[in-house]
Amino acid sequence: MSRAEVQRLITLIYVARHGSLTGAAASLGITTSAVSQQISALEADCATPIVERTATGTVLTGAGLSLLEHAEKLARQLDDARSTIAQLSGELAGRVRVATIASGAAALLLPAEKVLEQTAPGVALSVVEREPGESLDEVDGGSVDLALIDVYDHVPVAMPSHLLVEEVLTEPLVLVSACDADLPRRVALASLKDQPWVMPPSTTACGAATRHACRAAGFEPDVAWETDDLLLLVATVSRGAGITLLPRRAVADTVAPVEMRRLVDPVLSRRLLLVARRTTSQRPTVRAVLDAIHHVGRLSPAPSTVR
Repeated sequence: MSRAEVQRLITLIYVARHGSLTGAAASLGITTSAVSQQISALEADCATPIVERTATGTVLTGAGLSLLEHAEKLARQLDDARSTIAQLSGELAGRVRVATIASGAAALLLPAEKVLEQTAPGVALSVVEREPGESLDEVDGGSVDLALIDVYDHVPVAMPSHLLVEEVLTEPLVLVSACDADLPRRVALASLKDQPWVMPPSTTACGAATRHACRAAGFEPDVAWETDDLLLLVATVSRGAGITLLPRRAVADTVAPVEMRRLVDPVLSRRLLLVARRTTSQRPTVRAVLDAIHHVGRLSPAPSTVR
């Protein structure tokens, strides 16, 4: 199989993952036209349509789905081969591809880069922001080497058993409000039923966890603002538009002044996890990145939390 044929199959994986040529192009760092040409060449090779363009995106045909299965198997085999060669060479140099949540990138990956400058200066990170489910798909498919994801209480994540999962840390969710909010220092969630809320969407883990906790406390939260932009969320809370629950490391309090209070009933938390394919995790470069992130998680103190 030629290199061009392999690249076409990899492109198919990205098209299937993103459901559009544009999304695949953005992830691959090429133009949408180049993705279209790759898919057209693949269809010519197969002598049958493999994708169908719809008003909402791109879906795979039956033939495309069958080919996707083989493409994903090939991607895993290539990744395994790279891992074996890297282990044999023992070379501690190269680029490690990481998919991460935004707050994890700020709290762990940026400091980990500083650690790598000392422990493995030949290792570089290539980072993309992804939701946890997308990150797991990309790890499994071999398009990234490592994922940094979060898992919230009461919002389980289906974790493929064949992947390596390492916990970095667990941190509490704190109540975030404007500095002049008239609230007690330690807060029971049920006492907040009449407050307006600023929340991430319910499709995000944090938004789902907060809504679940509010309902378990006996009320439906009155959501005045909904955004998955953490900077906007904190700025909105700072202006008194509502309150929110966030993991401490996700509170961008350098953007706008806010008050953080300890939530005591219930106590809610999130876990930050590293996920990789087992063979990939054995590469010296990937292991160096895993170790650097764990080092940051162990030794970097959590930001000051509450009043």
